[in-house]
Amino acid sequence: MIGQNGTLLVICYNKFMQTSLQLGLSQQLKMTPQLQQAIKLLQMSSLELEQEIQMRLESNLLLEHIEPQDNEIHEESTLYFNLPNRENWDRSHADKKGDFLLQKPAEITLKAHLYWQMELSPFSEKDKMIATSLIDAISEEGYLLSPLSEIAESLNFEAKPEEIEAVLYRIQQFDPLGVGARNLSECLNIQLNSLPITTPWVSQLKLLVSQYLEILGKRDYTDLKNKLNLNSADLKDTLKILTSLNPRPGVQLSNKNSEYIIPDVIAWKKNNQYVIELNSVFIPKLRINTHYAELIQKKNANVQLFKDHLKEAKWFVKGLLMRNETLLKVTRCILNEQQEFLDFGEEKMKSLSLQDIALKTELHESTISRITTKKYILTPRGIFELKYFFSNAIISAKGKEASAIAVRALIKKIIAQETSQAPLSDHKITELLLESGISIARRTVTKYREAMRVPSSNERKNVRFG
Repeated sequence: MIGQNGTLLVICYNKFMQTSLQLGLSQQLKMTPQLQQAIKLLQMSSLELEQEIQMRLESNLLLEHIEPQDNEIHEESTLYFNLPNRENWDRSHADKKGDFLLQKPAEITLKAHLYWQMELSPFSEKDKMIATSLIDAISEEGYLLSPLSEIAESLNFEAKPEEIEAVLYRIQQFDPLGVGARNLSECLNIQLNSLPITTPWVSQLKLLVSQYLEILGKRDYTDLKNKLNLNSADLKDTLKILTSLNPRPGVQLSNKNSEYIIPDVIAWKKNNQYVIELNSVFIPKLRINTHYAELIQKKNANVQLFKDHLKEAKWFVKGLLMRNETLLKVTRCILNEQQEFLDFGEEKMKSLSLQDIALKTELHESTISRITTKKYILTPRGIFELKYFFSNAIISAKGKEASAIAVRALIKKIIAQETSQAPLSDHKITELLLESGISIARRTVTKYREAMRVPSSNERKNVRFG
């Protein structure tokens, strides 16, 4: 009864989404499937989007492809921001479709996605260990498999039940919403709690998923109408909202089919400015076929199929526009924050969280997470997933923040400059970092070194590493 590929409605708060949401509510949520489609487009990778567009072009007579002109740069999809002078980067090599097939990305798993969000969240060290145990117990479908009592027993320290419950609640607000639920009822309730308070039938839906899922499973709609005190039309609208939720939130993160990296955005230099441009090579521009549209508007063209195609085409084009605007808005904000990285490399990477970008763009954190996952940018420094630019903060000895990426880069630089006859111990590296104003524990140095697959000092002896 519940769509497996459904996604949550409440993520985007940009102008387009606000307008669409208000329109949908004013029409008793008739637009919910279209809004759901817009969210689906938002989280697609370039290859997924290309396949979706091709499918739409083949199935909808009202959609047509606009052939781009040579070397065309669309002003509506290009944003400029000033950066210090840097050698010009020749963009001409990026003009051929084949040049974008660069390499296979690492597999994106649900647990890796949750760990990434955990590292960017303001957890205490104790809460982070609790969160790690909870994430380890979450299935691929997104459900918590172990009771909290077992989670408590697995910890090597004492944690109160309410402490574990509080950490679980925060994980359940991660993307995808509903992850970490202990059953279907809780999973759907988490998603319902995130819907706008003005959404119709929310109280009935909460009652339904809390007490009457068994009745729904039996398709006993007469009993369901009586239990919820709804007529047939209202029950139908209520179930439309329910089918937009995702009963298996973890499945959408599965990446069983290998894909090659295709940059969604290209950053390049023009007249001492960096230009951010959507990669239109794989994502064609679409428009409504005006000839068919005009025929449909005539009185004698009362063909419901064509009217439905026109409606779907308009919403699909609007959904693409929303995705492009959101992607550019978030990318511009990220790169504005990470200007020094573009100029000087990893050692200048700033600490940055999903919340930082959410506040600056006025978007929900889950929107930032979705639009930066499986989205890549091609820059003069290489190709990066947008989520790469987020890094948790480490407080330096002088009270200033440094990103974990910058600290790892410094560690690698220190090791690269050592002599093979006298490799530096992790303790010595910790001391050298402190001299640079970075105060971290030795075990943190060890963790970062091992994450970079750098051997220990004993193993590096007489072996040049760098």
